[in-house]
Amino acid sequence: MNYTPFAAALLIATLPGCDTSPSSGSASYGPPETSGLVTAGPYPDANGVCQVIGENDLTGEYLGDASVLVGCPVVETVLIEERLDEGATQVDTIGEWVLLMVPTG
Repeated sequence: MNYTPFAAALLIATLPGCDTSPSSGSASYGPPETSGLVTAGPYPDANGVCQVIGENDLTGEYLGDASVLVGCPVVETVLIEERLDEGATQVDTIGEWVLLMVPTG
């Protein structure tokens, strides 16, 4: 009996960084304040993971009357894509948060 394929599979499965088990949890991230951002509430509604971002030294250049600055965690790629599909423009990444300018008009 030839055990070479079984031994190779066992070796690969035990190598560091080769975790073949399914992920047991969701990706985590810190609050926007940990990245130096100021928040004004969730976006697009009270249950939103993304946050309306307020003005400080890191964000002043992105604020204006024609848009709302929104931050979404970098790990929330689906939420970021939804904002982009709605017409937002990605302007920066600060810490664990992607900043998007969402048009208000």
